[in-house]
Parts: sequence; structure tokens; C-alpha cells
Amino acid sequence: MRSRLTPGLRPPQHTGALLSVTLLLSVGKGMFLATALIYLLQVAGLGTLTATAGMTLWGAASAAVTIPTGKLIDRGRGRVVGTVSAVGVAVLIPVLAHLRTPGALLAVLFVAGGLDSAGNVVRRALFAGGTDDSLGALAWARTASNVGFALGGLCSVWLLTERSAGAFQAGYAAIGVGYVVMAACFAATAMFARRPVDAPAASERPLHAEGATERPLRAEGAARRPPRAGTALAAATATLTIHATLLSVVLPLWVSGHTDVPVAVLGWLVALNAVITIGGQIPVSRLATTTARALRCLRGSAVWTAACCALLGVVPLVPSDGQLYLLIAATVTLTAGEMLEAAGEWGLSATLASAGEHGYFQSACVLGEATQSAAGPLLVGGLVTALPVLSWPVLIAVIGVGRYLAGLIVPPVDSAAGRPVAMVGATEVHDKGGTDERLAQRQQRHLP
Repeated sequence: MRSRLTPGLRPPQHTGALLSVTLLLSVGKGMFLATALIYLLQVAGLGTLTATAGMTLWGAASAAVTIPTGKLIDRGRGRVVGTVSAVGVAVLIPVLAHLRTPGALLAVLFVAGGLDSAGNVVRRALFAGGTDDSLGALAWARTASNVGFALGGLCSVWLLTERSAGAFQAGYAAIGVGYVVMAACFAATAMFARRPVDAPAASERPLHAEGATERPLRAEGAARRPPRAGTALAAATATLTIHATLLSVVLPLWVSGHTDVPVAVLGWLVALNAVITIGGQIPVSRLATTTARALRCLRGSAVWTAACCALLGVVPLVPSDGQLYLLIAATVTLTAGEMLEAAGEWGLSATLASAGEHGYFQSACVLGEATQSAAGPLLVGGLVTALPVLSWPVLIAVIGVGRYLAGLIVPPVDSAAGRPVAMVGATEVHDKGGTDERLAQRQQRHLP
């Protein structure tokens, strides 16, 4: 039997419907995020500061609801939370297109951002805890989201061309339909009731380089994890997802202000990132099938992201003919860091969580991502603008801090060898009679 946590060429069983709806929802969300600021500025008539504050409120609400949502999921309220949050956004996004009052617009953006984030946590917890292949399900979900965001960006071209109240009302109504479908999926899916299937035989588990048997991710539990592992995971994720800010904010600022390359090249660089992530995220996720490998992916992502910063820093120093090649190299290294960060984040969140904790650990990951989305553009973009030369060593140092924080997630250091050890904790097994048994095993092994 194939390992439950090795992403394959097909989506894991029982995830097809949720993956399809995730793709549909991502198209709408990609279109909304690409057009929301333009709507606030040019159709609703808000000032730049007020419009920016609205999107900041969306991000702040997204971060604020993550941990409470995760705790509700772990208490068995995931179906209700997911359904209510999706219905709420399905109503609020179309309403937004009819509003012109600044106070009402800001209030709707704040509430909608929180509800959208709550639904995101529920989806991730379903993929992590409601399937027999957590890592594969999360990798397929990210791929579906990437495809959806790309399609949403294409759909946004029509709205950005029309820029009329009627066009935005029609477009945002269509986005609301996607959330209605997601609400129906949350209400009807059987994934909330699923449990892991039988664990693979010892001969089918990944082997450590020295010969010791490693269990796959779902078999590694919480028996010996540090008490603040969730906090460390959120902090490391918030720091190492800086790759998103580098791509969406820093790269445009740098290309337009410090290179001789045409600004139109940005579209091709973003497309290159999208193509690599869509085609490579699932294969890269196979590198994170155990705790040790997931940790190496997360910490290794820091090296690739730091290399991107170093390449971007030297772009203005080379002749014009060579700048494009350096920008391509920087985009490739950034994308490698992005895929490794995602794989490590998913792997560690799955291995740290016992059967009733997937909501909490997925919410920790979403909290980290939302924090970077809310604070990263202002902090990182402001740093690069104010200190175009010194900003790159500072960013590399910040990424190094993220790599250090990732090291705090794993179990204690073996004092004899001075290297981290991965513990095998509790796992839940479903036998033929339908009875859940908990088999507690602990096993130490040294990282190579």
C-alpha cells in the first residue's frame, strides 16, 4: 500500500469535490483581490489612505480569526463554521459593489476578511484531518488555488477594463455564487466524519538513512513535541512566507525603479512563477513526508529565498543586457523557496497535530500567512524603498531569523549528539470493525 502521505499523481480519495470547489472559489477570490483596490478608488470614490485602510482591515481580520476558528474546528464545529463563513462572504462581496459610504465599505471589508479566513482554515483542516493523505491533499489544494488565482487574474482584466458600477456588481455577484457553492460543499461533505485508514506496514514506511524506520507524517503525533510548537510554527511561517511579498510588492518596485528592464517583463516573471509552482508543488511536496524532511524543507526554503534577495540586490550593478537573466534567476530561486516553504509548513502542521488538533495547527499556519500578507507589504516595501542598498542584507538576516524559528518547532535536541531528534508519537488506526484504537509508540532517531 502506498504511503498515505506521499503526494501522488492523482488527488487523494474523497477530496475531488472539495478540490473542485476550491478551484472555483480561487477564481473568484483572485478576481476580487486583483480588482478590490481599483473598485474602492475609482468606483466607490474613496481616497488612497481610506482604500488602503480597507484592504488592511481585510488582512487584520483574516489574522484575528484564525486561532479561534481552529479551536472551534477541533471541538467539532467545523461544518457550522465553514458553512456560516461561506454564506456570509457570499452575501457581503456582492453587497460591497453597491456601497459608496466609507464607513460601510470598511466595515464590510473587515467582516468579509474575517469570514473568508475562517473558511480557509476550515478547508485546510479538512484536507489535513479528513483524508488519508494529508500532505497530498494540501499540495493538491495549493495547486488548485494557484490555477484558480491565475484564472481569476485573467477574469479581472474585463473588470479593470470596464471599471463601471454595473460591471463590478455583476462580477462580484458571480464571486458570491462561488462562495454559495463552497457553503453547500461544507454542509454536505462527509470529510468531517472521516478517520485515517489502517497504517502502512513497517516495510512500507520511509526508512532513515541509517536504517531506522520512520513513520509517515500522520503516524507522528504530539507525544514529545515542544509545548509552544504551534506558536513557533506561526512565527516561522509569518517570516518565511516573505517570498509572497517579494513577488507581489518588492519585485515590481525593484524592476520599475532600479533596473533598465521594461516593466512589461514583470508579467512574464509572475507567469514563470505560476507555471513552476503549478507544475512543481506536488512533486516538491514528496520531499516532506516525515517530520525531519518537512523541517529540512522549511529551513531550506530560507536559503533559496535569501539567494533571491542576494540576486535582486546585485541586479542594478550589472549591465543592462545581464539584468534580465539575473531577474529570471531570482524568480526561479524565489519560486523554489516558495515551494519548499509550503511543503515544510504542511508537513510539520500534519506531524505535530494529533487527531483532534488539525484545526489548531492549520490555523497557526494561516495566521502566519495572514500576518505576512497584512504587514509584509508595508514593512518590506518601505524598507526597500528607504534603503535600496542596505535593505537586502537586512532582509537576508530576517530570513535567517525565520530559519532559526523553524528550528524551534521540532522536538528537543539530543544532548549526546547535539542534533535534533524526531519522535514518533500517537497515531490513530481504524480497524475492520470500525473501532478506533490509539497505538502509542516513541522512537528516537538522529537527523543525518
